[in-house]
Amino acid sequence: MPEPPKRPAIQTAALSLVLPVYNAGADLDALLAPWVEFLERRQRPYEVLLVNDGSSDDTATRADELAQKVPTLRVQHHAAPRGFGAALRTGFQAAQYPLLAYAPCDRQYQAADLKRFLDLIDPVDLVVGYRLSQVVPGWLRTLYGVWRLGGRVLFGLPLEQLPCWLGWSGLLRRRLIRLVFGVRVHDIGCLFALYRHEVLERFSLQSDSSFAHVEILAKANFTNCWIGEAPVHHQPPPASVALAQPPERRGHEAWRLLNQPLFGKTAEKTETPS
Repeated sequence: MPEPPKRPAIQTAALSLVLPVYNAGADLDALLAPWVEFLERRQRPYEVLLVNDGSSDDTATRADELAQKVPTLRVQHHAAPRGFGAALRTGFQAAQYPLLAYAPCDRQYQAADLKRFLDLIDPVDLVVGYRLSQVVPGWLRTLYGVWRLGGRVLFGLPLEQLPCWLGWSGLLRRRLIRLVFGVRVHDIGCLFALYRHEVLERFSLQSDSSFAHVEILAKANFTNCWIGEAPVHHQPPPASVALAQPPERRGHEAWRLLNQPLFGKTAEKTETPS
């Protein structure tokens, strides 16, 4: 496999972290604390961009109160829920540092895993996670091992390993996204990533739902970006705080991405947070 072209080292650069949040309520302080603590220990300039996606509880009030206590926290509000992608877009527009990371603010992911991304970012353009929430079944590891061995012996193909298992539905979605958009990552549904900020200046983010993550990877792939992957811990969020949108919206956005993909900052979809 070819090596990526050499890029400027960026691992120790200043970092913007975008955290979309919905109905976190009284848990907001505890949800934010690990991210702030990790970034403080890094001893580099940083900002946390908390995007309140139209929460129906007291998240907005609590977020504003926290911003008074944490100098590096910047809060943006949506008047009504718009979706994970819309929250990312709001955060991206406000981000100012060379490194940009994002994750939902709902205990799905651990701040400590961001170190794995930082360790891998220098030779690539972005690093995405793959979830370790389910163990690969023993029978599947054996079957896949035989398949990889056969591919190597018969055809000389260095087939990839199977590092995570997200169920048959996850496997089907991964294969479908690879077939349609050419995105070759282990876990297309892991909403935890680290980017060189310049990557996100090459295209406009069109999707409002969680499909925005797929859109970013597809457009990054199309613009010849190199993608690294790192394992991350994961636990599903409560349904009451989930930012993902209904499947019908994701389907519409996938169709639009295929037919009308937008590239370049001039086509950026603008929004004014409330």
